[in-house]
Amino acid sequence: MRARLVTFGLLLASAHAMASERAISTADQAADRAAEVAQTHHLSSNRTQCLLFDVSDEKSYFMVAVHEKHTPECGGDPNTAPVLFFMKLRKRDGYVVTNRRDGEHFAPLPRKP
Repeated sequence: MRARLVTFGLLLASAHAMASERAISTADQAADRAAEVAQTHHLSSNRTQCLLFDVSDEKSYFMVAVHEKHTPECGGDPNTAPVLFFMKLRKRDGYVVTNRRDGEHFAPLPRKP
């Protein structure tokens, strides 16, 4: 009986996760989602207006390089745009992983703050 309750709970959790999924089909949608995630999860101390989102379309996901945007309003050398970190956004459901923590290994984001 206990195993059934655990299974039922997992099914409910999965159904909830599926209900909140957002498919991403274009590079523009991927850039918008990356900007939203960067802001919501405080992945950079820069304002969203001071970030660039360089999107490449891979087979099953979008790879987004998040760069510093150097302008008079944002500061920095206007001849450079260093990469801060990368995000992978799965196309079918918008699931996000990032290498923000250590610059090398991709990991899921923590739960929304």
